[in-house]
Amino acid sequence: MRSREILPGDPAQKFLIPHLEKTERVLRSALRKMDPEAECKITPAADLCVPHDVIRIAGGFATGCLVDWQCAVPIIPVDTTVNIDTSSIFWLSDHAADTWTAQRFDELRAIIDQSSSYEWNFHKGNHFIAGVVRESDGQPGIVIHSNEKEFKYQYNGLMPVPGNWFMDDVVVHEQDDHYVRLLVGPKATLFAQIALDLEPFNINRHRFLATLLTEGGAHIQDEYHKQHYYMPSSTAVAIGCYLCQPGEVVPVFSKPGADIHLFECHDGGQNQILCLNGERSLIVPHGWGKTFANDLLVTRGEKILNVNGVSFEVAPKVTLGAHPDLMVRAFSEDPGDPQSLYAKMREHTPGRVVDRLHQVSSYSKAGYVRHRAVTGW
Repeated sequence: MRSREILPGDPAQKFLIPHLEKTERVLRSALRKMDPEAECKITPAADLCVPHDVIRIAGGFATGCLVDWQCAVPIIPVDTTVNIDTSSIFWLSDHAADTWTAQRFDELRAIIDQSSSYEWNFHKGNHFIAGVVRESDGQPGIVIHSNEKEFKYQYNGLMPVPGNWFMDDVVVHEQDDHYVRLLVGPKATLFAQIALDLEPFNINRHRFLATLLTEGGAHIQDEYHKQHYYMPSSTAVAIGCYLCQPGEVVPVFSKPGADIHLFECHDGGQNQILCLNGERSLIVPHGWGKTFANDLLVTRGEKILNVNGVSFEVAPKVTLGAHPDLMVRAFSEDPGDPQSLYAKMREHTPGRVVDRLHQVSSYSKAGYVRHRAVTGW
C-alpha cells in the first residue's frame, strides 16, 4: 500500500497509513501459516479516517479502505467489523418531506422499535434520512444512509462479540505489538454468504422506510443504491468506501445539512486497484471522514486503547466518537474551490461533481432538523 497520506498533513492519515501497513504485514504472516502462497493487500481511499469502533482500530483496521486477501483456507479478519452500509436515493413525484415533522419521526421510530423485523438506527453514528432537492432540475428526493442493525451485536450478527455464533472459531495472531483476529474454516464461508445476503436486505429496509415516509404525499419514481461497507467477494471487505467503474456517479456525503455531491469517477488516478481476484475497480470515498485536531498518539495495553491521553476499553460497542479531539474534516463546500475535497484528492481520485443535492430537512442523531426553505416545500 502507499506509504504517505493521501490528504497531506492530515493527522488521522499520518497515523493510519503506517498502522495499516503493519496490519497488512501481520495479516500476511498469519495467512501464510495456513497457506504458504497466501497474499493480502490493504488499499486506502482518499478519505481514510479514524473509525468510531475501538475494536476496529485496535484490531488493525480503519474506515475508508479495502481489505483484500487470497488464502486456501476460508478466513475472515473479524476486526474489519463487517456490516452492510448502503447509500440510497429515492426520486419522488412530489415534495413529500413537506409533511415531515419531529413527531412523525418519533412515531415512525416507535413503530419500528415495536416490530420484530427491523431495528431503528438513525439516531447513532453518521446515519441519516434527508429530504433533498436536486440542483440541476429541482427533482425532489430522499437520501437514506444506514446499515442492517439486525445483524450486528446479536447472537446471529457479524460483529466480533464474545459468545456469538462464530467467536469460538476465531484465532489470534500477534506480531510486533500488533494482532489480527481471524475467523477460520467453514464458519468463515458461512459468514461471507450471510454478508452477501444482507446487501438486498438492507436495500429493502431503505425501500420500506422511504415508502412509509412518502405515504400520502408522493410516489417513488426511481431509486439508486450503492454499498459502501460490505464484502465485494468472499475474500474482501470494503470498509466505508465505494468500488466503482470509470464514469460511474456516486453520492459523496459531507456534514449535517450540507450539500451532497454527485461525483462522477474518472480513470487515470492513483485509486485504480487490481484486486487479488483479478477484478479492477476505482476506490472512491463516500464522504469527508473524520480526523483529529492534533497528531495521534495511540498505545495499546491489556484490553485498553489509549488515544491522545484518553483510554477506551477494547470491547464491542465502545466508541471513539466521544473523543474531544475527533472531528469531521473541514473542506470547502464549493466543488471548484482549491480547498474542496475534490481539489485535494484530484491526483488520487480524479473526477467531477456533476450535480448537487440540497438538504432541506433531515433526521439523524441530532434529531429532526429543517435546514433551509425551498420554493414549493
